[in-house]
Amino acid sequence: MLVKVYGSAVFGVEATTITVEVNVDKGVGYHLVGLPDNAIKESSYRIAAALKNNGFELPVKKITINMAPADLRKEGSAYDLTLAIGILVASSQLQTADVDRYIIMGELSLDGSLQPIRGALPIAIKAQEEGFKGIILPLQNAQEAAIVDELDVYGVENVMQVIDFFSGKLELNPVKVESRDAFFKAQDFPDFDFADVKGN
Repeated sequence: MLVKVYGSAVFGVEATTITVEVNVDKGVGYHLVGLPDNAIKESSYRIAAALKNNGFELPVKKITINMAPADLRKEGSAYDLTLAIGILVASSQLQTADVDRYIIMGELSLDGSLQPIRGALPIAIKAQEEGFKGIILPLQNAQEAAIVDELDVYGVENVMQVIDFFSGKLELNPVKVESRDAFFKAQDFPDFDFADVKGN
């Protein structure tokens, strides 16, 4: 079965949507193409352990994953969650019709919990520009991404929350940020102040 899920690559302050095509067929093998770096190539080990520790499995079949556009270099471990959800849907372990409406990003730990990613804001901006319904990413990044209007931002702590969300077992509430309030709060209580600088 062939499915498409979506992630995003960040270059500087710009993001590019990445289409992740996952095909599960008869045979044995794990083939990842589309100029992935070593961190992405190693993702199969993290994904296999995370799924196993949450009651799912990396299917013992021929798994072919293409990250398009194929001529664009993909870097980092933030595609773990994207690939994992694509594999679950393509292998019929997860039944959903909505997976292609979201940008999905997150680094997986072996127990299925999620580690924060970089570039949440440009990823969210690009997702909103391209008409995606929402973005799913680690909880630590949700506030940053939620600055973008007209985009549902879901912060999750682990892969099971994403699985349950797409299967209809869990309702997630979009993270909301009042950017005006946050701006004035930052002015009143800045993280850094010249009064803190000490020197000769």
